[in-house]
Amino acid sequence: MLPTEEACFRAVLRACQDHADAMLACGTPPRPTALVTRLDHGRIVDAALARMDMLDEASVVRFVQETITDPEVDVIGLSCVLRLAEFDDDAPAAPPVTRDVVVIYLVSRERETWVANDIDSAARRLVRGTLDMSRGSNTFIAAPALIH
Repeated sequence: MLPTEEACFRAVLRACQDHADAMLACGTPPRPTALVTRLDHGRIVDAALARMDMLDEASVVRFVQETITDPEVDVIGLSCVLRLAEFDDDAPAAPPVTRDVVVIYLVSRERETWVANDIDSAARRLVRGTLDMSRGSNTFIAAPALIH
C-alpha cells in the first residue's frame, strides 16, 4: 500500500465523520450519503456530496461502480447508519442489545475498506472509529476471479 493511498483514505474518512458529526450536532440522524472526491497528495481538492437515501442497495452499488471509473474521482466515502445487535453468550435466551453505528465505506479503484463509528447520543457526536487498511471488503469492487 502506498503512503499516499492511506492518506487519501484518511482524508475522506475525516470528511465523512465531520459531516456525520455536523448532522448529529443539529439533532438529526446522519442520512446515507456519498462523498465523491478528487485528491492530491492526501488532500481533498474537489468533492461532491450526494444523498443516497432514496436509492436501493443495488442502485448504490451501481452508482459506486460507475462513479469510481471516472478518472477525476479518486475515493468515494459512503456513510450509512446501521443497527447492530449484540447477543450475550451467557444468556442466549435474552434479546439482543442493539445500538446504531455510522458505517463509512471507503472505495477507490483498487481497494475498499470500512470503518464503524459509534454514536454518542448524549453528546450528539460520533465516537470515531479508526482506519484499518488491512480490513478488506468486497461490497462495491468485485473480487478478482480465481484461475485454476
